[in-house]
Amino acid sequence: MKFVVLVALIGLSQAVSLENLKWEADCSNLDPEAAKYVEGKISKSKVYLIGLSYCGWCTRAKTVIQKMGFSESDIVVDELDNMENKMEIINYAYCKHSQMKTVPQVFINKQFVGGYTDTRHYYYTGQGVRAAYVTGSIPGYYMYLQQIKQAAIDFVDEGTARSKGGKYFILSKTRCPHCFNAKDCLAEVGVAKEDIELYEINDFYTHDEIKLYKGRLADTTFTPYLAHDGKTLRNHGELVAASGCSPLHYGTD
Repeated sequence: MKFVVLVALIGLSQAVSLENLKWEADCSNLDPEAAKYVEGKISKSKVYLIGLSYCGWCTRAKTVIQKMGFSESDIVVDELDNMENKMEIINYAYCKHSQMKTVPQVFINKQFVGGYTDTRHYYYTGQGVRAAYVTGSIPGYYMYLQQIKQAAIDFVDEGTARSKGGKYFILSKTRCPHCFNAKDCLAEVGVAKEDIELYEINDFYTHDEIKLYKGRLADTTFTPYLAHDGKTLRNHGELVAASGCSPLHYGTD
Protein backbone atom coordinates (compact mmCIF):
# COMPACT_ATOMS: atom_id res chain seq x y z
CA MET A 1 0.00 0.00 0.00
CA LYS A 2 1.34 3.42 -0.99
CA PHE A 3 0.89 6.28 1.47
CA VAL A 4 0.86 9.90 0.36
CA VAL A 5 2.39 12.23 2.92
CA LEU A 6 2.67 16.00 2.90
CA VAL A 7 4.69 17.05 5.93
CA ALA A 8 6.89 19.91 7.05
CA LEU A 9 9.12 18.55 9.78
CA ILE A 10 9.83 20.92 12.60
CA GLY A 11 12.76 21.12 14.98
CA LEU A 12 16.13 19.42 15.20
CA SER A 13 17.34 16.79 12.78
CA GLN A 14 16.14 13.40 13.96
CA ALA A 15 19.26 11.49 12.95
CA VAL A 16 22.95 11.23 13.77
CA SER A 17 25.48 12.00 11.05
CA LEU A 18 28.19 9.50 10.11
CA GLU A 19 30.71 12.24 9.32
CA ASN A 20 32.80 11.41 12.37
CA LEU A 21 33.45 7.98 10.83
CA LYS A 22 35.30 9.81 8.04
CA TRP A 23 33.38 7.84 5.43
CA GLU A 24 32.78 8.65 1.79
CA ALA A 25 30.38 6.52 -0.24
CA ASP A 26 31.94 4.37 -2.95
CA CYS A 27 29.28 2.40 -4.79
CA SER A 28 31.77 1.14 -7.36
CA ASN A 29 33.63 -0.88 -4.74
CA LEU A 30 31.23 -2.92 -2.62
CA ASP A 31 32.70 -5.45 -0.24
CA PRO A 32 31.24 -8.95 -0.88
CA GLU A 33 31.51 -9.98 2.77
CA ALA A 34 29.67 -6.83 3.86
CA ALA A 35 27.03 -7.54 1.23
CA LYS A 36 26.54 -11.08 2.52
CA TYR A 37 26.45 -9.85 6.12
CA VAL A 38 23.92 -7.04 5.61
CA GLU A 39 21.61 -9.05 3.35
CA GLY A 40 21.72 -11.90 5.86
CA LYS A 41 20.69 -9.58 8.69
CA ILE A 42 17.86 -8.11 6.61
CA SER A 43 16.51 -11.49 5.50
CA LYS A 44 16.78 -13.26 8.87
CA SER A 45 15.62 -10.47 11.21
CA LYS A 46 12.13 -9.19 11.86
CA VAL A 47 13.76 -5.81 12.51
CA TYR A 48 17.33 -4.82 11.64
CA LEU A 49 18.69 -1.46 12.79
CA ILE A 50 22.04 0.05 11.83
CA GLY A 51 23.12 2.63 14.38
CA LEU A 52 25.76 3.94 16.74
CA SER A 53 26.17 3.25 20.45
CA TYR A 54 25.79 6.96 21.31
CA CYS A 55 22.85 7.61 18.97
CA GLY A 56 19.82 8.86 20.90
CA TRP A 57 17.62 8.73 17.80
CA CYS A 58 18.48 5.04 17.44
CA THR A 59 17.19 4.47 20.97
CA ARG A 60 14.03 6.40 20.14
CA ALA A 61 13.57 4.35 16.98
CA LYS A 62 13.74 1.14 19.03
CA THR A 63 11.05 2.49 21.35
CA VAL A 64 8.76 3.24 18.41
CA ILE A 65 9.41 -0.20 16.91
CA GLN A 66 8.36 -1.82 20.17
CA LYS A 67 5.16 0.26 20.10
CA MET A 68 4.39 -1.43 16.79
CA GLY A 69 4.23 -4.75 18.62
CA PHE A 70 7.76 -6.07 18.14
CA SER A 71 9.59 -7.30 21.22
CA GLU A 72 13.07 -6.09 22.12
CA SER A 73 14.42 -9.51 21.10
CA ASP A 74 12.95 -9.00 17.61
CA ILE A 75 15.22 -5.99 17.03
CA VAL A 76 18.72 -6.81 15.79
CA VAL A 77 21.03 -3.82 16.20
CA ASP A 78 24.46 -3.21 14.71
CA GLU A 79 26.37 -0.38 16.43
CA LEU A 80 28.85 0.70 13.77
CA ASP A 81 31.34 2.29 16.15
CA ASN A 82 31.87 -1.12 17.79
CA MET A 83 32.43 -3.03 14.53
CA GLU A 84 35.71 -3.60 12.71
CA ASN A 85 34.10 -3.64 9.25
CA LYS A 86 31.83 -0.65 9.87
CA MET A 87 32.96 1.23 6.75
CA GLU A 88 32.16 -1.69 4.45
CA ILE A 89 28.78 -2.27 6.11
CA ILE A 90 27.54 1.31 5.97
CA ASN A 91 28.89 1.74 2.45
CA TYR A 92 26.93 -1.31 1.26
CA ALA A 93 23.76 -0.26 3.12
CA TYR A 94 24.01 3.21 1.62
CA CYS A 95 24.59 2.07 -1.95
CA LYS A 96 22.07 -0.77 -2.08
CA HIS A 97 19.29 0.37 0.24
CA SER A 98 19.26 3.65 2.09
CA GLN A 99 21.10 6.46 0.28
CA MET A 100 21.39 7.86 3.83
CA LYS A 101 24.52 9.16 5.54
CA THR A 102 22.82 9.20 8.92
CA VAL A 103 21.60 6.65 11.44
CA PRO A 104 19.38 5.01 12.45
CA GLN A 105 18.74 3.02 9.31
CA VAL A 106 15.80 0.69 9.92
CA PHE A 107 14.68 -2.43 8.05
CA ILE A 108 11.37 -4.08 9.01
CA ASN A 109 10.14 -7.39 7.61
CA LYS A 110 12.91 -7.33 4.96
CA GLN A 111 11.95 -3.83 3.76
CA PHE A 112 13.96 -0.63 4.20
CA VAL A 113 11.85 1.84 6.20
CA GLY A 114 14.24 4.77 6.71
CA GLY A 115 15.48 6.79 9.66
CA TYR A 116 13.78 7.73 12.92
CA THR A 117 11.17 10.06 11.40
CA ASP A 118 10.29 7.48 8.73
CA THR A 119 10.03 4.76 11.39
CA ARG A 120 7.76 6.91 13.54
CA HIS A 121 5.55 7.56 10.53
CA TYR A 122 5.55 3.82 9.70
CA TYR A 123 4.03 3.33 13.15
CA TYR A 124 1.49 6.13 12.80
CA THR A 125 0.14 4.80 9.48
CA GLY A 126 -0.31 1.33 10.94
CA GLN A 127 2.15 -0.22 8.50
CA GLY A 128 4.51 -1.09 11.33
CA VAL A 129 1.74 -2.71 13.36
CA ARG A 130 0.70 -4.69 10.29
CA ALA A 131 4.31 -5.84 9.82
CA ALA A 132 4.46 -6.97 13.44
CA TYR A 133 1.24 -8.93 12.95
CA VAL A 134 2.40 -10.52 9.68
CA THR A 135 5.68 -11.65 11.23
CA GLY A 136 3.92 -13.17 14.25
CA SER A 137 5.10 -10.68 16.85
CA ILE A 138 1.49 -9.70 17.55
CA PRO A 139 -0.31 -12.89 18.60
CA GLY A 140 -3.78 -12.61 17.15
CA TYR A 141 -6.10 -10.31 15.23
CA TYR A 142 -7.71 -8.80 18.32
CA MET A 143 -4.32 -7.66 19.58
CA TYR A 144 -3.55 -6.31 16.11
CA LEU A 145 -6.68 -4.16 16.22
CA GLN A 146 -5.75 -2.88 19.68
CA GLN A 147 -2.27 -1.93 18.44
CA ILE A 148 -3.80 -0.12 15.44
CA LYS A 149 -6.07 1.79 17.81
CA GLN A 150 -3.13 2.79 19.99
CA ALA A 151 -1.09 3.87 16.96
CA ALA A 152 -3.93 6.18 15.91
CA ILE A 153 -4.18 7.67 19.40
CA ASP A 154 -0.42 8.21 19.58
CA PHE A 155 -0.46 9.82 16.13
CA VAL A 156 -3.08 12.35 17.20
CA ASP A 157 -1.73 13.01 20.70
CA GLU A 158 1.92 13.30 19.71
CA GLY A 159 1.14 15.45 16.66
CA THR A 160 -0.98 17.71 18.84
CA ALA A 161 1.90 18.04 21.30
CA ARG A 162 4.30 18.90 18.46
CA SER A 163 2.04 21.83 17.51
CA LYS A 164 3.04 23.71 20.66
CA GLY A 165 4.68 27.03 20.00
CA GLY A 166 2.06 28.34 17.60
CA LYS A 167 2.29 25.56 15.01
CA TYR A 168 -0.47 23.53 13.34
CA PHE A 169 -1.06 19.78 13.04
CA ILE A 170 -3.57 18.59 10.44
CA LEU A 171 -4.84 15.13 9.48
CA SER A 172 -6.66 15.55 6.19
CA LYS A 173 -8.25 13.68 3.28
CA THR A 174 -7.63 14.56 -0.34
CA ARG A 175 -11.32 14.92 -1.32
CA CYS A 176 -12.63 16.51 1.83
CA PRO A 177 -14.24 20.00 1.44
CA HIS A 178 -13.71 20.76 5.13
CA CYS A 179 -10.02 19.94 4.67
CA PHE A 180 -9.80 22.31 1.70
CA ASN A 181 -11.33 25.02 3.85
CA ALA A 182 -8.80 24.46 6.63
CA LYS A 183 -5.85 24.58 4.23
CA ASP A 184 -7.22 27.70 2.53
CA CYS A 185 -7.64 29.35 5.93
CA LEU A 186 -3.95 28.89 6.80
CA ALA A 187 -2.86 29.92 3.31
CA GLU A 188 -4.94 33.09 3.56
CA VAL A 189 -3.09 34.32 6.63
CA GLY A 190 0.29 33.19 5.31
CA VAL A 191 1.19 30.51 7.85
CA ALA A 192 4.68 29.27 6.92
CA LYS A 193 4.95 25.73 5.57
CA GLU A 194 7.45 24.80 8.28
CA ASP A 195 4.79 25.65 10.89
CA ILE A 196 2.29 23.15 9.45
CA GLU A 197 2.57 19.38 9.90
CA LEU A 198 0.10 17.93 7.42
CA TYR A 199 -0.76 14.33 6.54
CA GLU A 200 -3.25 12.97 4.02
CA ILE A 201 -4.60 9.87 5.78
CA ASN A 202 -6.82 8.32 3.06
CA ASP A 203 -4.91 5.03 2.86
CA PHE A 204 -3.57 4.76 6.41
CA TYR A 205 -4.41 1.52 8.21
CA THR A 206 -5.10 3.76 11.21
CA HIS A 207 -7.58 5.90 9.26
CA ASP A 208 -10.80 4.66 10.89
CA GLU A 209 -9.39 4.76 14.42
CA ILE A 210 -8.07 8.30 13.87
CA LYS A 211 -11.60 9.42 12.99
CA LEU A 212 -13.11 7.62 15.98
CA TYR A 213 -10.58 9.20 18.32
CA LYS A 214 -11.29 12.61 16.81
CA GLY A 215 -14.94 12.01 17.70
CA ARG A 216 -13.95 11.61 21.35
CA LEU A 217 -11.89 14.80 21.28
CA ALA A 218 -14.01 17.09 19.13
CA ASP A 219 -17.53 15.54 19.06
CA THR A 220 -17.32 14.82 15.33
CA THR A 221 -15.58 12.14 13.31
CA PHE A 222 -15.32 14.24 10.14
CA THR A 223 -11.89 15.17 8.82
CA PRO A 224 -9.81 17.21 9.16
CA TYR A 225 -8.37 16.74 12.61
CA LEU A 226 -6.91 20.11 13.61
CA ALA A 227 -4.56 21.10 16.41
CA HIS A 228 -2.87 24.40 17.17
CA ASP A 229 -0.41 25.38 19.87
CA GLY A 230 -0.75 22.02 21.62
CA LYS A 231 -4.55 21.95 21.69
CA THR A 232 -7.28 20.22 19.65
CA LEU A 233 -9.46 22.58 17.62
CA ARG A 234 -13.04 21.36 17.73
CA ASN A 235 -14.26 22.95 14.48
CA HIS A 236 -13.52 25.44 11.72
CA GLY A 237 -14.69 28.31 13.90
CA GLU A 238 -11.94 27.55 16.40
CA LEU A 239 -9.42 27.44 13.54
CA VAL A 240 -10.61 30.87 12.40
CA ALA A 241 -10.24 32.20 15.95
CA ALA A 242 -6.75 30.71 16.28
CA SER A 243 -5.41 31.81 12.88
CA GLY A 244 -7.27 35.04 12.20
CA CYS A 245 -8.47 33.93 8.75
CA SER A 246 -11.84 34.98 7.35
CA PRO A 247 -14.88 33.02 8.58
CA LEU A 248 -16.84 30.92 6.11
CA HIS A 249 -20.16 32.27 4.85
CA TYR A 250 -22.88 29.81 3.83
CA GLY A 251 -25.73 30.57 1.46
CA THR A 252 -26.33 34.01 -0.05
CA ASP A 253 -26.07 37.43 1.59
